[in-house]
Amino acid sequence: MNNLGPSSVIRRPILLTAVWGLLAGLLAGLAMLATMALLRWIFGWPTPTELIFDRLFPLLTVKFFIGSLVKAGGYTPLKLRGVYGALAGQMAVAGLGGASYALFLRSKARLAGECENDPMGWRLIVPGILVATVLFVALLWPTLLTNYRGLPPSAARWITGLEMLIAFSVCGIGIIFFYSLLDQRRVAPIRRQGESDVAPPVARRRFLALGAGAAIAVVLGGILRRFFHIGTFSYDGTQYNGPQVQKITPNDKFYQVSKNLIDPDVARDTWRLDIIGEVENPRVYSFAEIAAMPAVEQETTLLCISYGIGSGLCSNAVWKGVPLPTLLAQVKPKPNVTTILFHAADGYYETFHFAKAMEPTTLLAYEMNGEPLPQRHGFPLRMIVPGLYGEKNPKWLTRIELLSGDDARLQRSSGYGFYKEQGWANKGDVVPTHSRFDAPEVAGNHFAKPFKVGRPVEFRGMAFGGDRGVSKVEISNDGGETWSEARITQPGTKISWSLWSYTWTPGEEAKIKLVVRATDGEGQPQIEDYRDQVPDGATGLHWVMAKVEKA
Repeated sequence: MNNLGPSSVIRRPILLTAVWGLLAGLLAGLAMLATMALLRWIFGWPTPTELIFDRLFPLLTVKFFIGSLVKAGGYTPLKLRGVYGALAGQMAVAGLGGASYALFLRSKARLAGECENDPMGWRLIVPGILVATVLFVALLWPTLLTNYRGLPPSAARWITGLEMLIAFSVCGIGIIFFYSLLDQRRVAPIRRQGESDVAPPVARRRFLALGAGAAIAVVLGGILRRFFHIGTFSYDGTQYNGPQVQKITPNDKFYQVSKNLIDPDVARDTWRLDIIGEVENPRVYSFAEIAAMPAVEQETTLLCISYGIGSGLCSNAVWKGVPLPTLLAQVKPKPNVTTILFHAADGYYETFHFAKAMEPTTLLAYEMNGEPLPQRHGFPLRMIVPGLYGEKNPKWLTRIELLSGDDARLQRSSGYGFYKEQGWANKGDVVPTHSRFDAPEVAGNHFAKPFKVGRPVEFRGMAFGGDRGVSKVEISNDGGETWSEARITQPGTKISWSLWSYTWTPGEEAKIKLVVRATDGEGQPQIEDYRDQVPDGATGLHWVMAKVEKA
């Protein structure tokens, strides 16, 4: 005779209990990741994966970062490794949460009446959700200003906290749901003649759980594939050099460097720019208000701090926007202001001197080469700071904060900024003078095709003097022993590059080292001593080997 009642408990080995809990946690983890992905896709809410990256990145040393970059084989592979690691880590935590939940219920079942008081284990799940949310908010607090739709930082912080609460709630409830399907803690009542089972068979419930998990995995996989398609992987690291170089770089050819997995897609109508800090009159501006102000157009060249001698991380465009001093005059900076701190929609932040912000060429730009800023280049508003490295020209700008010299953030040993805290640009942010060969085509450290004795060769290239202009370009065909002046065919402004040309007729068969150098508008020659771009930006002359053959 069967004497088991409806609430009789099946005793199962502790390991098997933990395994079913682990599986429930993994399925709940998939649901959590799918929720995060949907919120990121639809609303632009940042995922913990992105926030963790942004939180940890400034804490790394330049040496460690570059070493990781080299081991991974580039920035894109490093990003992908980070994504895989973060997703695996979140799944592992969810799995451990599920196992802990299962063991918690098992221990409660041994105590008479405990399971009846809380059969679903809410006493563990609810505090777990709240603790996880508070912990993540506390650890990621500096990055919570991020919002990939460009919402104001004050609102973004609340929304990001809400996103974590929603995602962790889905995980917690998912653990309860999936474990209730996978577990067979209680024996179903005995079926009497003419009656059906009160609960479906265990095998059917487990099939339902695994089927639901598979469906969630399919949805998550589809979103991740979409993210990969629209992500930065296809264009991050775009360079502009070679024979096709023009005075004004086409928007789709402009060099591109991004820290992001997916760049912001800002909604202009809800976007705002606030200016706060050491000011008499803090202001919040809409795009329409900024676009209605008197605008200027200026040709300005940007150069990345990762620019290697002769490389293509440098481009030139005509920008239209409002001079930053126009807006600063409206907020009335206090006399103690020394530094500008800016924030962007993607969580990026950097600083530069207040005196530079007050120069009339420091621009809040909303057009690039006669078109609205492309999404990849900072739509709807970015900052153009002539003469400083590209990292000081933020895209997707959302906040400008004016700081006094005694602000605690400025007292850090390496300064305050997303890259600066790693140790970049400790020797200064000013772009040194650069020049390079662009044509004929260069392959590595030599020209792609040999030259012929007695046949003229036209060399072309660019020269850039930061915010000092270019006054002269010279070419050497004997490794730097003697120099001849090149012709500046398309002069730039003080804040843009110049294009040059030089015709040379080789007189004999040989391997010849050609070198180019420039002199800036203040009469200072280009620095000849070689310095790698890590961590303070490159210096040195671009040289290329030429092979001269018989005609």
